[in-house]
Amino acid sequence: MTQLETQKNQFNILDFQHYYLVGIKGVAMTGLAQILLDAGKTVRGSDTPESFVTQQTLEKLGCAIDTDFSSPLPKETECVVYTGAHNGSLNPQVQAAHSQHIPAFTHAQALGSLSTQKRTIAVCGVGGKSTVSAMITWILEKTGHKPSYAIGVGEIRGLARNASWRDDSELFVIEADEYTEDPSSSHSTGTLVPRFHYIQPEIVVCTNISFDHPDVYTSPEQTQRVFESFFKQIKPTGTLITHQAVSATIPTHVNQVTYGTTGTFRYTINHQPDQIKPQVTISYDQDATPLHLNVPGEHNIENATAAIAATNLLDVTLSQAADALGSFNSTSRRFEFLGTYQGAKLYDDYAHHPREIAAVIQTLKDFFPNQPSIVAFQPHTFSRTEALFDDFVTVLSAADHCIILDIFGSAREQQTTATVSSATLSAAIQAANPDATVAQLSGVTQLASYCQQHLKEGDIFITLGAGDIYTVHDLLLSI
Repeated sequence: MTQLETQKNQFNILDFQHYYLVGIKGVAMTGLAQILLDAGKTVRGSDTPESFVTQQTLEKLGCAIDTDFSSPLPKETECVVYTGAHNGSLNPQVQAAHSQHIPAFTHAQALGSLSTQKRTIAVCGVGGKSTVSAMITWILEKTGHKPSYAIGVGEIRGLARNASWRDDSELFVIEADEYTEDPSSSHSTGTLVPRFHYIQPEIVVCTNISFDHPDVYTSPEQTQRVFESFFKQIKPTGTLITHQAVSATIPTHVNQVTYGTTGTFRYTINHQPDQIKPQVTISYDQDATPLHLNVPGEHNIENATAAIAATNLLDVTLSQAADALGSFNSTSRRFEFLGTYQGAKLYDDYAHHPREIAAVIQTLKDFFPNQPSIVAFQPHTFSRTEALFDDFVTVLSAADHCIILDIFGSAREQQTTATVSSATLSAAIQAANPDATVAQLSGVTQLASYCQQHLKEGDIFITLGAGDIYTVHDLLLSI
C-alpha cells in the first residue's frame, strides 16, 4: 500500500471540535463549514477581503473571518483545513499550524474522510458536475432519502444551502474535482495528487473527460489517466455512469452504465426539440418516462439523465426521479436569470471551458432564436487561455456579439503571463467571424459602462467565466 493510499484511512475529520478554515470563502470550503457546523463543531476562518458568491451564506452561518493570512490562529484551534489557493501548504497560517503541531489537512483530504463514513455518490467531469450533483441531491431530497451533500456552487435554488451533513443519513453526494489538491506542493515536490484521490465512492458519474487544467496537467492524455485512476477507487461491485462521449478504460470490478442520445445505451434520451418546452423521454430497458425541465439546454437534458441513472441505482424509480426534477430550478451561476436592465434580460453562467461555453451559446440560439444576444466572457487563468486558445476562438466566434474581458488570473496559478491575451483572443474571434461585433474591455467597471451604452429592449445579455465577471450584474441592477 502506498503512502497516499494509507493517508486515505488514517484520520476522521470529525474527531476535532474547533476548526479553522484557510480560504473559507471558496464555495467548497463554505460547504465544509456548513458540514462541520451541522456536526456540532465550531468554525472560524480566513480569506481575502474581496466579496465572494458565498458572502451571504457565510454571514448567515455567523463564522468569524480574518482577512489577513498572517493573523495568528485562535488559541482554541484543534484542526486547520486549507485549499489549494492562497499558496496552499505554504500559506503562513498553515505553516503556523505545522509549527504549533496542530493537525492540518487539505480540503480534499477532509472531503475524502467524510466519504468513508457514508455511501458516496461522486460526480466528476469538465462541465455539468455541479448541476448533476445538485440534481441527484434534489431527487433524493424530494423522494425522502435525506442525503448529506457537498456541492461546489454558491446556491442550489430551493435548498437552504450547498452542503449538509446528517448523522443519520446513509448517502453522501459530492462533486469530485480532478484538479490537484495543492498546486504549491505539486510545483515544489513534483507530486501531483488530484483532489478526488481521497474519495471512496460507491457510484461515480462522469459527464466527460476534457483537458481543463494545463497549469498542473501536461496533456489531455495525462488528464485521461487521472480520471481512469479515479475510476479504480470505486468500491467493489460499485457503478460507473458515463456519458456517451466518455471513452475510458473501465476497471473490471466496476459495473458500467451509459447514457446518451445516439446509439445503444442503458439510459437513452429521446428528444423532440421545441423552442419553449422540449419533449423528452428517458428510456431504461423496458421502462420509459417523460421529462419536463425548467432549466434550458440540451446539456441539462443530459445532466438530468445522469442524475436519473444515479438515483435509479438507489431505488428511486424513473418516474419518481423525473417528477422530482420537474421542480428543479438549477443552481447559482448556471444559466441564472438575474433580472432586466434597460429592457434587456440579464443572465450569468460559470462556463469557462470551451465545451461549456459552446453549450451556453447553443442554448441561447435554441431558446432565444429571434432575440439579439450579447455574450461577455472573462477568460480564467493564463495557462488555460493559452493552451485552449484555438478552441476558445472556435466557440466564441459562434456568437454574433462578443465581449472579451482581461484574463482573470487564479490565486492557485503560478503562471501570470502568456503568449496570448484578451486582445489577441478578441482579434482572433473577429477574424474567424468578420460579421460579428467583438469588443475587448479591461474589467467589470468598463463592462458595466459598455452595457449602459449598448443594451436595449429585447436583448439577451449573458456573462461567462469563473472569475468576478458576475459582479457586473450587481452594478447594473443598482443603477
